[in-house]
Amino acid sequence: MFKELARRFSSLFKPGIEISFSRINAYQFCPCKYKLIYLKGQKVQPTPYISLGISIHRTLEDFHSRKAGDIEELIDSYNKSWKNEGFNSPQQAYEFFEKGRRMLENYFRENLSLKSEILHVEKEFSFEFGKNRMRGIIDRIDRHPDGTFEVIDYKTHNEIWKQEKADADLQMSIYALACERALGFKPDVLTYYFLAFGKKLVTRRTREQLESAVRTVQSTAEKISGGLFAPDKAACPRCDFRKTCSESNAR
Repeated sequence: MFKELARRFSSLFKPGIEISFSRINAYQFCPCKYKLIYLKGQKVQPTPYISLGISIHRTLEDFHSRKAGDIEELIDSYNKSWKNEGFNSPQQAYEFFEKGRRMLENYFRENLSLKSEILHVEKEFSFEFGKNRMRGIIDRIDRHPDGTFEVIDYKTHNEIWKQEKADADLQMSIYALACERALGFKPDVLTYYFLAFGKKLVTRRTREQLESAVRTVQSTAEKISGGLFAPDKAACPRCDFRKTCSESNAR
């Protein structure tokens, strides 16, 4: 009890840290994973799905930033943005490349009749979060003809979330806070765009949900500042570092 009180007291006088959804997510998965990535500088090895996701995000950023308007320009952006890392063979790389191309072709068709204005792509934000600083990047922000704002997060994996998961997702709560605190507007709609399926899942955040997100982030940041990095060994079988981490029980 005394040690816990001493830790909390000493943390009040420590300087703030940089936080983000990725950092908070890594710590919540396993504090040791956070330590390996953000304190020891270890890198997650590329995988086919990571490379595909990066390639798609880079493509859409380039395409929309240039305000390009036809499918050929979109595919040209994709060719330039392709990240050819983490594949087991040229055949696997080709299969994933074709998968991404189909995603983008479907995306283009689905957005042909888009009536909203794309205000930002890959929009960076930064704002004070207590004594810490929150940073991040929002994939896309649209303004609709009626003046409402929509935040869009692209997903490229082979899973469509349940509504309950979308409603509870911390990342979108952080994005909603960022819009209010750093970008000067309140988002009306928060949308997950599952590109592999051409489906959108819409959610919103209440004030109570945002306050809960603030408490979660602050609590996690306090633990990071306090140097609490005990491993969560239940996460070892799913961890990117399970074969190299000295704390792993999955080696």
